[in-house]
Amino acid sequence: MSNKRIDGGLVIVGLVLIGVGLYALLGQQVHFSPVAPREDGGFGGWIATVIGVIMILGGLYFLKESRK
Repeated sequence: MSNKRIDGGLVIVGLVLIGVGLYALLGQQVHFSPVAPREDGGFGGWIATVIGVIMILGGLYFLKESRK
């Protein structure tokens, strides 16, 4: 059995991406604002779903890569 090292930084990044993706999927709202929230500054509906799925897939990729 080989000992695989786990990179803690990649695990944290992966979990954050999965959390943001789940929030986008469940909330159906993604808001991008550099300073202060304002009306009509986000995406909803199917765009939020696509962004959520991409974030979750990216998080799973980082978790997979952390085991190398």
